Amino acid sequence: MTDITQTATSNIEQTFIENAFGTVTTKRLVFYRAKGWLSGGSRQDIPLQHVTSVRLDISRSIFVGILLLLIGVSCLGSGNLVAVIFGLIAIFFGTLLIWGSPTVVVNTAGQDLNVAKGWPWVRGEANAFVEGLRGQLFRS
Repeated sequence: MTDITQTATSNIEQTFIENAFGTVTTKRLVFYRAKGWLSGGSRQDIPLQHVTSVRLDISRSIFVGILLLLIGVSCLGSGNLVAVIFGLIAIFFGTLLIWGSPTVVVNTAGQDLNVAKGWPWVRGEANAFVEGLRGQLFRS
């Protein structure tokens, strides 16, 4: 009777973490591949036994960010409303590029790299997702 109970409870799929980057359960990973700042990516269901590694990178573009900041500041002084709006948008994206975006990279058994990038302020969610997946991959 105990073996039947253990088998029934082991077949239940439990969710450990669910956020903007995907969902980690006891059996699979639901990952939003090719997710970016302005794109939602495509949903991909990957069995946990096919996941070989996961990492969290912070991608920054210092040169382009500084260039956008300089363009934005120069547009603010023009006095033209359209140029001021363009300048504010350039400053916004320049700041984001310098701040850095969390990038979650999941590698599978077929050497497929699945990448999802988030906004800079979701770095905590990215870290929680990576730690949750690592916890499932390396549980004893």
